[in-house]
Amino acid sequence: MKVKSFLKIFASYLILVLLTIAVMDFFLTPKIEDVMTKKIEDDMFGNAKIITLMPKDTLIHNVPVIAKQLNLRVTIIDSVGQVISDSQVDAKQMENHLTRPEIQQARTDGHGKASRFSVTLQESMLYIALPIKENSEIMGYIRLARPLVEVRKSLDQLYQALYLTLYIIAIPSLLLAFIFSRKIASRRTS
Repeated sequence: MKVKSFLKIFASYLILVLLTIAVMDFFLTPKIEDVMTKKIEDDMFGNAKIITLMPKDTLIHNVPVIAKQLNLRVTIIDSVGQVISDSQVDAKQMENHLTRPEIQQARTDGHGKASRFSVTLQESMLYIALPIKENSEIMGYIRLARPLVEVRKSLDQLYQALYLTLYIIAIPSLLLAFIFSRKIASRRTS
């Protein structure tokens, strides 16, 4: 009877701990992904805003340096969609970018973003774009891109830390549940 009572009590604690971990995982994981993705996008937009303040000639000639410093792909596009400069591909070989979703959104909303497969680079990318303005007239666009693989790696590192924390919490909780279950079971049979 003592063992049966212990198992019932311990099973209750075990279910409670596992349920708590599952609920935390269910609610935290999507929230963390949203927050991290938003932070990455905000950082990219912040960098793009700073870049748009540069004189156009300086900007065009320094695209590779800027890209290297930011660890991002940098593309400068003129107002009709022609690629003027790109940090990873020869601009002359690139097609018109005016119809790209992030450019269209930047044209209409003042900023644009898109996640899609890059035919040029053959990988999925996160893109952000801002118009380059002169006297409120759009002179072109700055587009920054980051491989989604890098975004995924950042999220995976965060998830590893989260799961490690959950396990670190779960192990002492189960140990305490074991001790409490034994004490309660021994009192019931006394």
